[in-house]
Amino acid sequence: MGSRLLETELQSIKIAELQQQLALKTVQLDTVLQLTQAINYNFSNAALFEIYGYLLSTELRIGRFLLYIEESDWRKYSSKGLGAERFAERPDFFAACQQIIQLDEEAQLLYPGFEVLIPVIYKQQPLAYVLIGGFDWPRENHKELFQYIQAVSNILAAANENHKLFQQQIKQEKIQQELSLAAQMQGLLIPDKLPHDTDLEMSAVYLPHRDVGGDYYDVVKFDSGELVFCVADVSGKGIPAAILMSNFQANLRALIHFHPNLRNLVAELNTAVLNITKGDKFITLFIGKLDPRTGLLKYINAGHVPPFLLRSGELTELKEGTTILGMFDELPFLHVGKLQLEPGDVLLTYTDGVTEVSDYRGRAFDMKQVGGVLAPQPEESLHTANKRFLEALIKFKGDRNFADDLTVLSLRYRG
Repeated sequence: MGSRLLETELQSIKIAELQQQLALKTVQLDTVLQLTQAINYNFSNAALFEIYGYLLSTELRIGRFLLYIEESDWRKYSSKGLGAERFAERPDFFAACQQIIQLDEEAQLLYPGFEVLIPVIYKQQPLAYVLIGGFDWPRENHKELFQYIQAVSNILAAANENHKLFQQQIKQEKIQQELSLAAQMQGLLIPDKLPHDTDLEMSAVYLPHRDVGGDYYDVVKFDSGELVFCVADVSGKGIPAAILMSNFQANLRALIHFHPNLRNLVAELNTAVLNITKGDKFITLFIGKLDPRTGLLKYINAGHVPPFLLRSGELTELKEGTTILGMFDELPFLHVGKLQLEPGDVLLTYTDGVTEVSDYRGRAFDMKQVGGVLAPQPEESLHTANKRFLEALIKFKGDRNFADDLTVLSLRYRG
């Protein structure tokens, strides 16, 4: 009789153990299913951490836990049972932990109420740490329980990282779309046609350093036959420079019909730039007014790289003008240059992106090279000359990138 009772009791214990194991396995399957479904349905990171906290506290009956995840620094992402305690972001003893450990007395002083530290390691690098305490699973189930929490935390840490990468990708794609749209809008500011008739020929090259840039050129023709042309360069690069340049173009187009005098026009443009930038940005500008019937050119160089006049193989720099726009309430000096063009004269205007091109030794494409390379042959179109010039620049720089926006506007007076 006694042996039968003992045998029955042993069987009952065995059944209880099996039931505990079955219960743990059931919980494990259920928690993995819930978490993976949430990931597959692209739940937010905040929702995933809420699910994780629910799984540990309710399904796994963990009374106290604290999850750290590695980012630029360590952040506490999910917790339960902390009360008002404050803990360090990540104590030094975490770094030496490559496997599941029981907290010693010193560690428990730092983290009272916690018993076990579970690291999540990938290629010997920590992704996350989980501190747990207050669990009532039988001791024989502890190893399996801890390993399971480690696996679930690993899934969560990976999902968190993937979600952040996905959001970064979306953000980058949105930025790229906005840049493409900005580039299209900026393209509308650039003249799609330039004068090309018996009196005058013009051609241009425009290469923004990025999708959008701070260079600008324009040509405005009046009913009288006169035309105003300009090349400008905003300090800085990218979208801020492009926004300022678009505003400058709008001001130029609005003011040019009210101020036919170049001196007054440039003074008004300086005021407009200063009002917009408050002195934080500036613009260099070369602007000219040409009467093709007489060949008389009036110009102002506002701190811009001096254009070249090519006449019978000779180069002359056009420097008359003033300082850069947007630095002074009133321009300290303002001179209008005058030049009588002759048939065959070529005017080469450009931005400093040309002279900032350098070769593999760091040598810059100097001013004399600019004039020499840009100079067209007598029967060569300006379009062909500009194309040849661009090819020369690319060959000169080799594998190096262009350092700045690059613009060339060339003009040939036929007379």
